Amino acid sequence: MAKSSSLKTFSKGDIIFKQGQEGSCAYLLEVGSVEIRVENKGIVTAVASLAEGDIFGEMAIVDDKIRSATAYATTECELLEVSKDQLNERVDEADPIVRFLITILMDRLRGQLGVMTQKERDATHSRVVNLNEFKKKAEVIEKIKFEKSMEAALDNDEFEMHYQPILDFQTKRVAGFEALMRWDSPERGMVRPDIFMGVAEETSLIIPLGQWLVKRVVRDFARLKAEIHDAGVDTGKLFMSINIAAKQFNDPQLFAILVNEIHKHKISPNEIKLEITERVLIGGATVFDWIKKARSFGFSVALDDFGTGFSSLSYLANLEVNSLKIDKSFVEKIHTDTKTRNIVKFLVNLSKSLDLTVIAEGVETEQEWDTLKEFGCDYMQGYYFSKAQPMRKIVGMMIPNRRKKVA
Repeated sequence: MAKSSSLKTFSKGDIIFKQGQEGSCAYLLEVGSVEIRVENKGIVTAVASLAEGDIFGEMAIVDDKIRSATAYATTECELLEVSKDQLNERVDEADPIVRFLITILMDRLRGQLGVMTQKERDATHSRVVNLNEFKKKAEVIEKIKFEKSMEAALDNDEFEMHYQPILDFQTKRVAGFEALMRWDSPERGMVRPDIFMGVAEETSLIIPLGQWLVKRVVRDFARLKAEIHDAGVDTGKLFMSINIAAKQFNDPQLFAILVNEIHKHKISPNEIKLEITERVLIGGATVFDWIKKARSFGFSVALDDFGTGFSSLSYLANLEVNSLKIDKSFVEKIHTDTKTRNIVKFLVNLSKSLDLTVIAEGVETEQEWDTLKEFGCDYMQGYYFSKAQPMRKIVGMMIPNRRKKVA
């Protein structure tokens, strides 16, 4: 696999950056060792020796000031470049008090590095070492490395799409699919979707990842329809559901890409369902405007994971959505918890009164199937019928004599 373009190599004795320069990035030391030196009134003092796993150069990024020290490669080094956006996104999203404390810490460190007696140098060295120990917290280091791995994975086309069938309760036929991303990393193996998508959604990485997903899904959907048509199979009208993360609402290219792709592949906009989670409703007017725009292009919109957030039922009266998806955490308890069973029944009846179609997620047993059908759910998805599958298996599933049927 090709190395990430963010990985930089330095030889022993190289200057990585110099005191007084503007900072454009920080570094994570992957291989080798680095020494941090400060020049004060012509005296050069080594204030820290860094080893693998250390981050350095972050001060000039966080407080947007010049470098307060020089970094030397004391051995041959491999450094992972950490961008200004990557650091600042996390600082900007932090609690205001945390941001304030970071600013104070940066000012104090710069002051200590600028004017130092021997005693102050010793104290500063101790503080720098302690700060580095703090930075070595495994979850911080791993998260940064993980994000860089995802960037490389997108460049190297390591992601793939799987599709979970969605069944019509009345006809017991496949009515559509939910597109779900998978990542089989050469270095990490199969990575859980909630982990890598969680990291992507915390950062701006969800934007290029989401754009890639849209292009791949629409292409796959068009190929599936063509295969079905060529086989002479009557499946009725199918739809494809695509999950949209909160940060994608701010992607100015998302709708342009969607519209371009469906036109290119001759897909009708009403065959595409855009799924948003209940939690994004805290975005207020921005979310409502986004939904209106999606509907104006002819896309349908589904409210996913309903009941797991904190929104009011009044949202349902004001949201211009087409469908509501009942989260699997409710479905799995409908036969073990009376209150949950009554909530599900209520949500189905409420949705029907609002002219919304209802999709139940995580259906795994015949008993769940029978109860949800009795309640009046329109669609279901879950292991009772099929897990998410790569497109080649979906094509086989939709061909007569190989299609799995619900008893």
